[in-house]
Amino acid sequence: MDAAAEVPQGQGADPIPGSTRVDGSRLRYSVPLADPVSEVLGYDNLLIEILIRLPPEPSSLPRASAVSKRWGSILSDPQFLKRFRKHHRKPPLLGFFRGYAKNFIPAMDSPDRIPAARFSLPKSRIPYHEDEAYMGCRHGLSLLINIHKGETVMWDPLTSEERIVAFPPGFNSALMGSYCGWHGTVLCVDAEDGHVHGDCFSSPFKLVLVCAEYNKPAFCSVYDSASGVWGDIFSTMTITAGMSRLRRPSTLVGNVLCLLISGGDVLVFDFEMQSIGLIEKPVENHGTDDWYFQLLRMENDGLGLAILLELTIKLWERKSNSDGVFEWVLLQKTIPLDGTVPRRMDSALFVGYDEDTNVIVLTTITGNFTLQVDSMQIKHIVKRNNICLDTFYPYRNFYTAGIKS
Repeated sequence: MDAAAEVPQGQGADPIPGSTRVDGSRLRYSVPLADPVSEVLGYDNLLIEILIRLPPEPSSLPRASAVSKRWGSILSDPQFLKRFRKHHRKPPLLGFFRGYAKNFIPAMDSPDRIPAARFSLPKSRIPYHEDEAYMGCRHGLSLLINIHKGETVMWDPLTSEERIVAFPPGFNSALMGSYCGWHGTVLCVDAEDGHVHGDCFSSPFKLVLVCAEYNKPAFCSVYDSASGVWGDIFSTMTITAGMSRLRRPSTLVGNVLCLLISGGDVLVFDFEMQSIGLIEKPVENHGTDDWYFQLLRMENDGLGLAILLELTIKLWERKSNSDGVFEWVLLQKTIPLDGTVPRRMDSALFVGYDEDTNVIVLTTITGNFTLQVDSMQIKHIVKRNNICLDTFYPYRNFYTAGIKS
């Protein structure tokens, strides 16, 4: 018997027949299999199933790609990245754009901490002016509104790609002489099976534009990218107190887009019913300052409201009563803030919210904190010695820069 015949099957240096890539093509490698683990990792279809389950944090795939050229080739494959996003479904919270989106505040620690310089404003909007008011980000898409030019700018912070959509005819001119609060929201509406939000710039989207002036009805119109036209301009049946001066990002609750307006009331736009309405704040509440209110997305797509009074957060939720009428209900859970951070806080205000993780951003005399409402965990993300009233807009996406192929 020759030496080659004495080597047990499955061991030694037997070449792997053309193994399968993510896209169905064949790869040919000759890999020594020294043990069962190496044998498993030697087959790309099994290796892919393992790599897909890596955490979605920014450092996971780049670090794994450094293992070998073979791993890097798999991890940089567009089909693999598509499957990776589909497996995890929800992109991680990378950080917050602050104020007019002039800077980025990372939310993760090293090695997942992304430097602020990685993100840039739309190229056509530099130099940046406050005429372009930042409206926030959803599904990886950010939105600016330029009131004076009468246009909106949607852009991808990772690639700086942008798309400009002019205001609907008559919308701006009819309201130009008024002191209005403006708000815009962009949502990906890609209905393709398996689509995962985060890489949505080329996907179909809807853009909601709202204007509300003090003591007058609010106006709204919706742009559909598939048809390239704006819908009808319609308004609330009741007067409003105007948009919040904080330009808080909207909160999406089921099919309803909710906007906090001055004084704690809520402007709601129902995508399914194509209607806009007003929900008044709880009658038992006596707070008036906008910074003490924050809309929440509750379990089972319920609408919640956090109210901060004397360093204690009280939680409310819209629930149906015995007559089938929805009303605000005060929940038993309260969140005391005094004593939860290293230095005692004399005051705290709401300046941001991430609806997907139920995380509130607070500003205090010691800087900015994130508060996870369910677990009540607090994290210090910005350190300073004064209160900053800039709004913090959450940014979520799958970040895979640095993958070596």
